[in-house]
Amino acid sequence: MFAYPMEVVSDIYLSKIGGFSCELSKNEIGINAKALEVNTSIIANETYARLRFFDEKPYPYFFRRSFRIIGLEENMEGYELSSNGEVVLSAELEDDFKNIVGRDVMINTVESFRIDYDYRKVIKKIFDYAGICLEDRRRRN
Repeated sequence: MFAYPMEVVSDIYLSKIGGFSCELSKNEIGINAKALEVNTSIIANETYARLRFFDEKPYPYFFRRSFRIIGLEENMEGYELSSNGEVVLSAELEDDFKNIVGRDVMINTVESFRIDYDYRKVIKKIFDYAGICLEDRRRRN
């Protein structure tokens, strides 16, 4: 029914940029609400994602911008730009993302679903891997 977003790996999707909308704020991206429902496990207005363009220098994951995913309904301005499930960006970002309409984009929602913004477990795993006990570090400080 909708070509995009297409799940390529669990919680990572492929889509195209459909355009820009004034209804979205700087930290939001819009995708057709029905396409989200049919093609993804993304929860509109709750899930956050980081974007990556394939022909661009890859930035470290945590330095990429995080966007809240908005489900575009038929009465919204950006709906027509996402008729097939394409990503719509805020008009405020048009200067930052010149000439990207129609380009492929990877939508990474792993952080939102797997980590849920609780980085304590991630930091603990890093310290465990490095052989550093987190409790010992806390006692020293």
